[in-house]
Amino acid sequence: MIYVLHDATKPELYGGLPSNPTIPMAVKFWKHPLKWLGNVALVGGLIGLFAHYLKFGPKAHEDSDTASKEGD
Repeated sequence: MIYVLHDATKPELYGGLPSNPTIPMAVKFWKHPLKWLGNVALVGGLIGLFAHYLKFGPKAHEDSDTASKEGD
């Protein structure tokens, strides 16, 4: 919710707003270190995926016709 105050020096007069608002520590923690940690994990996962593809290559699929002929 956004409040447009006519008198910004006394915000407590408008619906019980705090006179000295602060950002909670949980929000600060979520915005900065956890955001960066998540980004590092995402990039690490993509690098791991690419390295796995380079090392092992694409997965080979067997056709059902070829597999049944080999069994005969």
